[in-house]
Amino acid sequence: MPKNNLSIYLIKETITDFNDIVEENKEELQKYDDDSIAYFTRTNTQEPTWLKSFFKLNVDCIKTANARAVLLKRIHIDEKITRIFAITFGYGKNLLKEDVYEEQFGLKIVLNTIEFNKIRKISKTEIGKNYKQSQEQMPRESAIGEFGFDADRDLIKYVTGKCDEVDFGKSIITGGDLFNLVIEKNIDDIEDFLKKCYKKYNLINYKENFDWLDNIKLVKGKETIEQLNSLVVERLNNRNFNDIWLAVPDVISWEKVKCVYIPGQINRSAEYTDLDNDVFVNSFKNSKIVSFDQLKSKYIMVKSAEDDSTIIRWSAAKCLVGSIEKDGQAYAINNGNWYRIDNDFVKETSDIYNSIPLFNKSFIDCPNDKDEDYYNQLFVESYSNAHLIHKYKIPIGGGSGNNLEPCDIAIGKNLIHIKRNGGSSLLSHLFNQAVNSCTALQDEKFRDKFREKLLQDGITDVLTDEFNSNDYTIVLGIINQYKNERPHIPFFSKLSIKYAFRDITNMGYKFELKNIKKKS
Repeated sequence: MPKNNLSIYLIKETITDFNDIVEENKEELQKYDDDSIAYFTRTNTQEPTWLKSFFKLNVDCIKTANARAVLLKRIHIDEKITRIFAITFGYGKNLLKEDVYEEQFGLKIVLNTIEFNKIRKISKTEIGKNYKQSQEQMPRESAIGEFGFDADRDLIKYVTGKCDEVDFGKSIITGGDLFNLVIEKNIDDIEDFLKKCYKKYNLINYKENFDWLDNIKLVKGKETIEQLNSLVVERLNNRNFNDIWLAVPDVISWEKVKCVYIPGQINRSAEYTDLDNDVFVNSFKNSKIVSFDQLKSKYIMVKSAEDDSTIIRWSAAKCLVGSIEKDGQAYAINNGNWYRIDNDFVKETSDIYNSIPLFNKSFIDCPNDKDEDYYNQLFVESYSNAHLIHKYKIPIGGGSGNNLEPCDIAIGKNLIHIKRNGGSSLLSHLFNQAVNSCTALQDEKFRDKFREKLLQDGITDVLTDEFNSNDYTIVLGIINQYKNERPHIPFFSKLSIKYAFRDITNMGYKFELKNIKKKS
């Protein structure tokens, strides 16, 4: 029997009508006695555009075509369970409507089937930081830890691995929302095979080696997203900024920024150095947001300090951060996407964050209209034993321009890193800066260069000849509009800081947090 490349989706249990699964622009290819139907769209052949645009030729011997077909098969798994499967061919996935198939159907099959060290390739998205999407492939079968995968910060999209089971043809299998493999199956013997796929999907073997899979999931369901978006509008209109708020989503060069401008802001001449939630809501007609679409279409502007031009702009929806509980389930929004978070994982992450010690020395408040550079200078002027370090550029490693700031402010052996509260990517920059600094300080050559710079400025109490990381406290100070003693930060920032806390304390340093209040 010839082999076929099968891409299999499991249709959501609540969808039972074939017309709710496939797009309208389809035709019936074949109807079967068991209530299965194959659909297709007519294939249009055409000359590739590069024939004329590059070769300047007009010939009939080269054509392109995008074949599309999908088989919908209703299967009675047992006396109580009936499910619909979709098997796509060519570009057949485009025949399926949005949000009709189960998430992670194929991923669970693969992780329930392969040995933990038989993975060949993964596709992942790094969340809570820069949302980098990447694919990694090993030259040999490997465990997922060998891919540089971070279970708390990486969202798995696809996994490919070697399967040793006869039912799956002892082949290479790939799983994400779809389940894909090449196997000797056709229309005559596909039903029993799909039942075996469904059985594998429902196993929980994956929890033994891949228990992180259920911690964080991207929300794709249109109805759920609309409900969560409505809750966001409600929270903002009620000025409930503890759950949901707006923050600058990216790391930017603040020294080049004049102000953050919100179109429609009541005081048009006011210059804000950060996103103000009240100012934002008041910028809408009657100080009320009518729909989430308004957040998508409203842009936050960053104006240049040089010529008042707009140098950056973000959709307000991308600036939203925070978390919401709906029907007993926790959700977090970041970078315009919703994520469903396992409740136990939320508690575990929050418990770790709340266990991080707080720095007990008092800090001055930050003027509401000033940035962190201004605050650093103001801080040093207010404390006789504080030193301004953030302008130091200490070379590390090889290559020109490879410099590092040891910290922003030093008070003796308290090395303080300061950043305004923002989106998860912005705060991740702060956490990584602290980790990188601590790592660099382990290097004697870096310390010598840092000490030389300190001595040039007459500073002798920060870095002595005998270095011991146990003598130092690393302080992360977050400029915040909230008055809490512990900084109020998004869920994904709590995930990031967990790793900074682990890495820094493993190097021997003490690690503490400080909330820096904004002064109105």
